[in-house]
Parts: sequence; C-alpha cells; structure tokens
Amino acid sequence: MIRPLCLLILWFTLAFYATFQAVAEQQCVSCHKTQVEQWQSSHHYHAMGKASLTKVLGNFDNQTLEYQQQVVRFFSKDQQLIIAMPDLTGKLTEYPVLYSFGYYPLQQYMFDMGNGHIQLFPFAWDSRSKEQGGQRWFVLHPEQQPHDLFHWSQKGQNWNHMCADCHSTEFKKHYDINNNSFDSTYRNINVSCQACHGDATEHVTWAQGDQRSVDKGFKVSLKAKTSAFLRQPDGSLVSAEPLVNSEQVQVCATCHARRSQLADRTQPDQFFEQFRAALLTPEYYHVDGQIWDENYVWGSFLQSKMYNKGVTCTNCHNPHSGDLKLAGNTTCTQCHDAPLYDTPIHHGHKPESKGSQCVDCHMPATTYMKVDARRDHSFRVPRPDLTIKTKAPNACNSCHDDKTAQWAVDSIKQWHPASKYMAQEHFSLAFHASDNRMPNASAMLTQIVQDQRAPDIVRASALNRLVTSADKNAIIAITRAIKDTEPLKRQAAIFAAQAFDIQHRWRMINSLLDDNLLAVRAEAARVLSPMLLENEANSLSEHDITRLNKALEEYKSIQKYQAERGFSHTNLGNLALALNQQEQAKQHYLKAIEIEPIYIPAYINLADLYRRQADEGAAQQVLRRGLKVDSTNSDLNYALAMGLIRQQQKSQALEYLARASKYANDNPRFHYAYALLLQDMGDLSRALNAFYQAFKLSPNNPDISYSLTQTHLALRQYDQALKYANHLSTLVPNNRQIEHLIEQIKLMSTNH
Repeated sequence: MIRPLCLLILWFTLAFYATFQAVAEQQCVSCHKTQVEQWQSSHHYHAMGKASLTKVLGNFDNQTLEYQQQVVRFFSKDQQLIIAMPDLTGKLTEYPVLYSFGYYPLQQYMFDMGNGHIQLFPFAWDSRSKEQGGQRWFVLHPEQQPHDLFHWSQKGQNWNHMCADCHSTEFKKHYDINNNSFDSTYRNINVSCQACHGDATEHVTWAQGDQRSVDKGFKVSLKAKTSAFLRQPDGSLVSAEPLVNSEQVQVCATCHARRSQLADRTQPDQFFEQFRAALLTPEYYHVDGQIWDENYVWGSFLQSKMYNKGVTCTNCHNPHSGDLKLAGNTTCTQCHDAPLYDTPIHHGHKPESKGSQCVDCHMPATTYMKVDARRDHSFRVPRPDLTIKTKAPNACNSCHDDKTAQWAVDSIKQWHPASKYMAQEHFSLAFHASDNRMPNASAMLTQIVQDQRAPDIVRASALNRLVTSADKNAIIAITRAIKDTEPLKRQAAIFAAQAFDIQHRWRMINSLLDDNLLAVRAEAARVLSPMLLENEANSLSEHDITRLNKALEEYKSIQKYQAERGFSHTNLGNLALALNQQEQAKQHYLKAIEIEPIYIPAYINLADLYRRQADEGAAQQVLRRGLKVDSTNSDLNYALAMGLIRQQQKSQALEYLARASKYANDNPRFHYAYALLLQDMGDLSRALNAFYQAFKLSPNNPDISYSLTQTHLALRQYDQALKYANHLSTLVPNNRQIEHLIEQIKLMSTNH
C-alpha cells in the first residue's frame, strides 16, 4: 500500500507536470490549433493519464471479476479509484489506481508497488462496444504465475522499465540499485509534441518574434519523403517528385519498433544511438518475416517494397491523430489504381465481403493482449506455397482454416495464372534451412546477404544467422557488412563474427569500435573483449587497447542503465567471465538473482561458473535453488540432469531430463538427450520414442537420424534402420562412412 506522504508527493508531482503540459500545449495551439485538436483525439494523447472518476473508461461502480479463485472488486472511495485483488500472499488487498494507460481497444491501470515501482494491474477494461464484445473487465494474462515475467508483480509489468519511455515524453528512469528504487520523471505524462518534434525552445522563441533566432523550424525533419507516386508503363510506381530527406520513419521507430533501450532518450531521431533494434529472428518473427511476437510495425515495414520506394508513415496516416487519411481501400488506391486492384478480378472475393479489403490479404492481423488486433506492415503478397515448404502462415488459410495450403495455392493460380509471385524464390527458404540445420544453409544465406534487391533488414537477418557457419561465405559477408552504411548490417556482422576465434574476430570487426553509433560500438566491444586477456593483449597496440576499453565502458554503462533487470547483471557476469575475472562474474550473477529472482539464465550461468571451478556440489545447489523459484523451467531441469550425469547419477538425471522434455516439448535437444540416456541405460523402447519426438521436431539433424538408425539396428528392425540411414545420406551427401553403413544394413537385412 502507498503511504499518505508518498501519495501527497506524487500528487504534487502530477500537478506540476499537468501544469507544465498545459503551458506546452497552449504554446503549440496558439499557432497549430488544428494539429493540436487532432492530437487530442489520438492514441498518443491518451497514452497515459492520471486516473480519475471522470477520465477513466473502466467501470468502477462496484464491479467484480473472478481471479485466482477470489473475487476482485473495482470501486471508488473518497474520489479515489480502487482495485481490491489478492496480493502475493493471497490476501485480498486494496490498491489505489494512480494512472490510466492507453484507451482503445483496451485500457490498463497502474499502481505503486513501493520504492517507485509503478506496476500494471493484471486486469484491463475492454473499451470496445458491447456489440464487439467489449465494455467488460478481463484478466490479461490469466496463465501467469509469480515466477513468470508477465505476472503483475514482475518486471514484465513494470511501467518504469517496460512502458514509460514510449508512453510519456522525455522520460528519465532514475533507478537506484543501492535500494532497488525508482525516482522516475517525465516532462509530459503522455506523448506530446516534443516526443516527435524535439525541443521546441528555439522554435517558440522565433515564433514569439525574437529575430535573433535563426532556427525557424525543428531540427528533425518529419516530412514525408514524397506526397504522391506515379504508375509507370511497366506497372511500377515511382515518386512524383524527387524524394526529400526525412527522419520520420526513424523517429516513429523509437517507439514503434521491437528494440532494447541503451540509455534515456535525448533527440527523437537518434534511434541507433539510444536503441538496439531486433532483427527477423525466430523469437520475434515467423520464418518469412511475418509478425509473431509483438513487433510494433517498424521491423515489418522495413521489409516492404513501399518503404524501399520512399513511402513513409504519413503517406497513409495523419501524423497528429494517427488515423488513416482515407477510408478502407482508398488508402491503397491513392497509389494503386482502383480499376486494377479494387475489384473481384484481383482479390477474388465479393465486394464489401471479408477478403475484399486490401488489408485482409496484404496486412493480416495478429491479436495481442486478447483484443488488440494489429496488422502486419510488410504488405506482402499471400504465399501459401511457402506455407507448404516452411510452415509459415498465410493470409488465405488464416480465414479459410478448414482448407489446406495447397487449396490456397490452386485458388490463387486460378485467379492469377500468370502471377510472378507464386513459386518465386523467397528469403524464408534460406531462413528455414538455417533454422533446421540443413547442410546448404550457409550458401543460401550468403545469397540473401549479397542480394541487393532484398530489404536491408532481411539481408541483416540472413547475416545474423551465419553465426552457425564459420566458413568462407560468412567471412566474406561479414567483411563487406562492416563497411555498409546500414546499421542493421553492421550489427548483424558483429553477431555473426562470434563464430570465429578471437584473433580472426578482431581482424574482421575491430574497426567497429570506432563506429558512430553506440549500439554498434558497444556490441563490438563485448564480442572483442577476450582480446584483453593476457595471452591475446600482447598482439594489440596501446592505442587498440584504449579503443577497446573505451567501447567496453560504454557497454558496461548500457548494462548499468538496465540495472533493474537480471539480464544486465548476467551480461556483466558474462563479460567478466570472458575476461577470466571469475570472482567478479560470480558477484554479478548473484546480483542478478537478487535483483530479479525469476531470471533463470543467472542461475544456469552461475552453476556453469562453479562447474568450471570444479565445484559440482555448488553448481547443483544453485540449480536446485532456481528450481525452487520455478520447478517447471526446462533449462534448469536440463542443466541439473547434465550435472548428475557427470556424477554418474543417471537414475536421478533421467527424472530431470524427463521433466525438461515435458516442460519444453518443442525442444528437440532435450528429447534427444533424454533418448541418449535411456539408450545408455538399456531402455531401447522408450529411447526410440524419445528419438522419434526429437526427429519430428528436427528432421534435418544428422545426429538424430544416425541415432535412430543405430537404435533400430540394435532392435534388429532393419527396414526402419535403412529408412533413417537413407535419410541421413541426404543430409550428409557423398559421405563414404554413411554409404558403407547403408550397404551393411542391406546385407544384414538380406541375411536375417
């Protein structure tokens, strides 16, 4: 609960910022009335606000909701909004509501959990109409337990760390690690003019008549690159006038991108100086680049032809209201001719039906937070043929889920028999090959990296995947990328370079220690840090050692900025370990566990450190400590099992490997390890089932196919052994040992 003094201080702080914001808005509205009025109807304006009876959307008229087998109440008392819910001990507790957060299609609410930790309640108000299923309270993450990141008590629901930088203007985190507290501040409680346009001081001074000010506008250009596009005889679109320089997309990306933050933001256009962008990796995107996790538009938009031709956000969206400039398909037909595209001949659906809107096929929606449908901004052509090859989703079958992908392919061919897209080569085939450890993956990825027609984010993501291929293809790709003007490629080159030994790594990427962008310099320093070890540092000049240390200090500063999270201390521990500073590494891992007890990698890394020091007992103790926090964590169960195997305690290890396989049923490595242990203990029948599960998840792993071959041989099941041996020969072609194995199996089958 919040003490009265804390509430009083908070009230004065809010009052101060509300007054400050009112003055700022008045300065803008005096000249920009229309823009301010549009902004006041936008999601940006409603991004965050002080909770009050008259301003929140949620029904606090003594409403109830079942949660954790208790009844939660939403009510008001003495003009204060209250939510009564179970605390961490299960006791029903009244929490004052301090802020509202967003407003459509849902609105969330926040409270102070102590020490300045502003947390989001686990409930949200569905602000859609009743006809749409809204006007109700609901639990956002009912499956979340106290050891889960998005439980209401954890950092995944912490405003200071997760939300504030985008939902308020000029936010400063001010985290104090000594007492695990925040003293966070902001200039405006919501997303105001300065958030996008930057500091308006000189602009206002000029507008008020001070002729000494020569800066009549803003330093950040947010104009669209072009206002219109013209169709060419070959059907392509080009800008109606020369493209102008604009930081618009980069400014929008600071919030509308999946990224990690490196420091409090300064200027709105310094994206790569303040953030590190996510690439098209499996944890965020489908293999073909479609959105999977919450990606916030930018990473999708960069894949599109529109972005690469000069389209910016405001070609479609009003920059101040956020609304589409035009309704329905007219948003698209302002460039794409309606007679060609807004017709059943093109889209194959009845007018005004589902499927007749451009966005239905070219911007499929994914629903997040239960009710928030967000559209993919890569504007892709549906490719059900890729679904057959890679299992990536497609817009056709997202609606026609009772039909097969082949049905969708056949249907499109009927509408567009001369389509240039169907069966066209696509980067997803290379990504799929890499993710599934196919033998030709490196060559396929290299083709994507070198393909100048491919979007930069796709080429960077292909280069990023080359981390599993320390070959000549990767060397050439990395060497070229470090000289590229595109930051995403330089970022990916650093990641891919980790596959090489440290001296080779240094020769390839050390120039990036002097990069003009913090995100690049700091990551290069982390990857090159082992050069400071005594046996490596002898090959460096004093100048190079200074360069590396300077960039390493920047990397450490980034981790300290995120010191409220376990991953930051774990990163510092990993850095210390790379420098053979084992005691420092230990202290960092322990700090990570103290700061964020649910951060499991800290336990695993600390256990590995103890194991390196030949203290298996301490390693197991740490892992068991982690299992007390989350007994269902597969990584902890797997790590403990491996430790028990090393101590020849195979029966106990089997129990933990079974748990790891159960809790991560989609992880082939765990099933494979479980199968190997069963095989070693003579239980071939159960081992075979576990091998099958591993093979189902990773059919292109040669080790799994080899193990299946050997297990079937041991059981004298020669036909099955031959089946997997032949599959192995396709994965590792022209291998004499495998060819000899196949000959032996055929001979044994004949003699049997």
